[in-house]
Amino acid sequence: MKRNIFTVGVLLFFSAVLWSCSDSDSPKIENEDQDLEQTLEVKTQTLSEAVNEIVASPGFELITMKESSTKEGTTEDDSDDRFSIENTITLEDIKGVYDYILPTAEEGTETKMWGLHTAFERVADSSNFVIRLPQEKATRPWKMYTDEDGDAELDNDFVVDASQYLSSTVMNSEGFVFDYLLDADITIEEEAAGEIFVDWDMNMSNGMNFEYASEFGFPNGYSVGHEFTFGDTTEFAYNLKMDGDVLYMEEVEYIRGTAETDAEYEYALTIGNIKIVKNSSGDEYMVYRDGELQEGAVISVIEDSNATEGESEGEEEDESDNAFCRGGFDIKITFADESEVVLSELIGEETLAQLDEIFSSMHDMYFVKKLVDVAAREVSKMADDTDE
Repeated sequence: MKRNIFTVGVLLFFSAVLWSCSDSDSPKIENEDQDLEQTLEVKTQTLSEAVNEIVASPGFELITMKESSTKEGTTEDDSDDRFSIENTITLEDIKGVYDYILPTAEEGTETKMWGLHTAFERVADSSNFVIRLPQEKATRPWKMYTDEDGDAELDNDFVVDASQYLSSTVMNSEGFVFDYLLDADITIEEEAAGEIFVDWDMNMSNGMNFEYASEFGFPNGYSVGHEFTFGDTTEFAYNLKMDGDVLYMEEVEYIRGTAETDAEYEYALTIGNIKIVKNSSGDEYMVYRDGELQEGAVISVIEDSNATEGESEGEEEDESDNAFCRGGFDIKITFADESEVVLSELIGEETLAQLDEIFSSMHDMYFVKKLVDVAAREVSKMADDTDE
């Protein structure tokens, strides 16, 4: 009898423990006690913190590198050699490990340009395309072919390791076709600095068709991305994620009309679990939280007066005119209790400016064009000269 009582007691004890664990571990709706305005405040704060961490990382300097960074009296050539001649470079053409050559300036001179424009030498085999150079040159690629005092003391501590590479320009009588692919890891002083991916297809031989996608992944789990498609359907998207979860995303899709059909469009802005949507099927913006429509929330678009003036002067419209994160317009949200917030004020002017800088730089990145592609062309030519 005592044994039976003990057994029942043990079962009851473990049942209570399991019930307690099941109750505490069961999924709950995040911020279920918060209203829509409070949830939006939490999500915009999370976004601002993410942007601050990205800006403080070495990867931020790479993706936001621009032509305007050219200083110190150098002259930057704005031409893009990728489109100037018919040429194809594949990973097979350039695979191997290449080290930056560190010359010594001639006595009595501080700076000189290398006449042969050779910066790398092959030092090892690899199935990838690997270039190793000083970060002082990598972060100032316009100095890559310039010999300066102190270069001999620099270490090749900046590594680009590309597992995929393709750059192909094919000319014909109607235009050209451009295919590009890059997938690479970046290391600085033996520490991971990020992963970069670019996939670009452009066909101008039959009308104009354009597809572009880029992503930069940071070691701490954050990633930023940009996509753009132009053709019968025009789409663009900007995103900032943490371990794959969306912290910010802005998307536009526009389908051209025909003689038989009307044009269609959809706009969506996502901040955490809140999504603002408008499409051609309705006149009003809709607000969703965790996928559920939020009744009573009203969205008003505040147009950018400067953008409007620019358009009236005949300036060409680009995708930034249609993006909140690029300063194209602002959004005011009026909640069910009639309280109001202006989204730019909630996120913060500095955070928005940093988002604009990040996303605007993700298209045709200077770092890729002026460092990785320049090195690939040099190495490819090196291989051609060897074959001859």
